[in-house]
Amino acid sequence: MTITMTAKNQITIPKKITNALGLGKGSMFEVEVSRGGIELIPLEIKERHFTDEEYVKLETLATKEKGKEKRVTPKFIDSLKRGKI
Repeated sequence: MTITMTAKNQITIPKKITNALGLGKGSMFEVEVSRGGIELIPLEIKERHFTDEEYVKLETLATKEKGKEKRVTPKFIDSLKRGKI
């Protein structure tokens, strides 16, 4: 399968692939250079079930952190990957 990069360095992932992997608008990827190629690794968000005790801890944390939200930008994500946040 061949795809073409645009003048703005953008590519389109074919529908056949996005359907097979369950990807959609807003899907995020880890991007790595691998053996002279580019590897896109979808970042999954898995459903998690919490205990009542975990919910209480999450609510406490959410209340404590309210108003300190950060915008999720490429720079912010890069900082997370480097362990700086």
